[in-house]
Amino acid sequence: MDTPSGMDTSNLVAAWLSFAVTTVGLGGLISQASAINDQLDPFHANRTAEYLGVWFQRQQRFPWWKITKPPPLGPVIAARMADGFCGVNVIHVTRIPVAPPGKAGWSTILAMFNHEVPILPGPKDGAAAEKADSASEEEGDSIGGGSGRESADDVARSASWSRVDRKALKRHQSHACIVISRTTLITMLAVTNGRPVFQYSDACGFRAGYASYCGQWYITWPIGQEAIVKFAAHDSIGQTEVLPRSFALRVDRCGQIVSGVVSSPTSDFAVAFCGRKATGTYRLEHAIKGFQGAHSGRHLYNMMGGKAFEVDFLHARAVVAAPATLSAFPPSSDTESANLATDNEDILVLELPNKDDKRLTVKFLIPPAEEAVLKHALDVLPWTSLSWSAHRGLRDILLAYGKPVMDFYRAQLADLLRKTVETRPDVLRARGWDAAFVRNNMAHMAASAVLAGQGNSGDSVRVVTDIAAVYVGNWEVARLDEVRFWRREDVRRDAVGDMPAELDAQGVVALTKLFVLEWSQEFDYQLYHHLPISLYFA
Repeated sequence: MDTPSGMDTSNLVAAWLSFAVTTVGLGGLISQASAINDQLDPFHANRTAEYLGVWFQRQQRFPWWKITKPPPLGPVIAARMADGFCGVNVIHVTRIPVAPPGKAGWSTILAMFNHEVPILPGPKDGAAAEKADSASEEEGDSIGGGSGRESADDVARSASWSRVDRKALKRHQSHACIVISRTTLITMLAVTNGRPVFQYSDACGFRAGYASYCGQWYITWPIGQEAIVKFAAHDSIGQTEVLPRSFALRVDRCGQIVSGVVSSPTSDFAVAFCGRKATGTYRLEHAIKGFQGAHSGRHLYNMMGGKAFEVDFLHARAVVAAPATLSAFPPSSDTESANLATDNEDILVLELPNKDDKRLTVKFLIPPAEEAVLKHALDVLPWTSLSWSAHRGLRDILLAYGKPVMDFYRAQLADLLRKTVETRPDVLRARGWDAAFVRNNMAHMAASAVLAGQGNSGDSVRVVTDIAAVYVGNWEVARLDEVRFWRREDVRRDAVGDMPAELDAQGVVALTKLFVLEWSQEFDYQLYHHLPISLYFA
């Protein structure tokens, strides 16, 4: 067998050395090209887990030999009254994101809106809860008064929205955005109990800021550019949180209230309210199936998937003069509304705020037939755990009508809620409330909120509504939605006596729903006029 000569060995070594040098050189060129391409990628800063949160793990894998990277993927978010949020009507909202949210606003919202009850620490019972409270106060860990810990995988899975369709993100300024409709934006504002903080429309474009229970919303639409929406969670909520971490909200009911519609879950009763009026005197008229011809919130209701032609309408018709003789019925302690009635008591007169400066210079004449509609609407106000972003006309009229009765029973309702906390603290702890908060603060907080008559605190509303739910027992939501209190013949007659009758469970639920309306926020249901059809959600 021939052995390779020295020349052949040298050639072989030179060939291998040449191959190695070429490989290293090509590797260096590829690395440099990849680094350059990475820097030229418009989404370079938006592909990280820090920005995308759990959506970082849901990106498509792309081959290493491809030069151009495809845009990252984000969720397709659609929300409206008829279809719910991404197809889910009952969502479980948390103010502290369940899964790591990332920096993107759309990622944060999906970590707060849960399609199922999130897996969170559960409450302790009895002495164990008391012992845990004292320990948690010393260690600075008293969130939710819960026991146990869940795995990170379970938490991420509970807020994953993994079945939501995905679509390539859009680059806008330094943000990786999804595209949403204005209907979706208004629905999310209503669900999070949004209220306007500022709004400007000038030669530079449109800007608005909305505070909400879950965080801050910012809308910017510069002239000649795309409109962009940003959302940021509150930075003031953390170890001091004593409320249950999640609570259920119904997207359809939020859409109805912001559009000015109240409907019955057990019948075809559905009525819409007119908007706030200019100074003057008006007669309220019930127009059967008249919402389709109204201005008010009709267009928003249709945008959200409602059928306005199926809804009655309470129309305000201007009159030349009010009845000559009016007498107060009964005096109201609240400055927002007052009630008046004629001597023959056939027509009730409500004093409402005007649309210009909110002074009580609008008089609404309420005939008996229309009064019956108001009573029915108050009885079927939907139950909720959070204050509403409410249509102004709906809120004004129902509060003006219900205030005298509410004032008459206000002290009794406050005392009843206080006693419920004192006698059933174990039930409240089982619902996720911090044991120390239940023991020391909850009863006083609820009573103070009811006695105040109005306010701006989602926490107070959650406290009062949960205590009321504990008081009446295991009522289903449909039963809470519709009661028979305001339609009783003796309700308004008894409200002028010296001593209120004892409230039953129906009355507690009815007055609690009116309390929620007292603490709800006015919302501009014509916001859509200021927005384009679609917006970037950063």
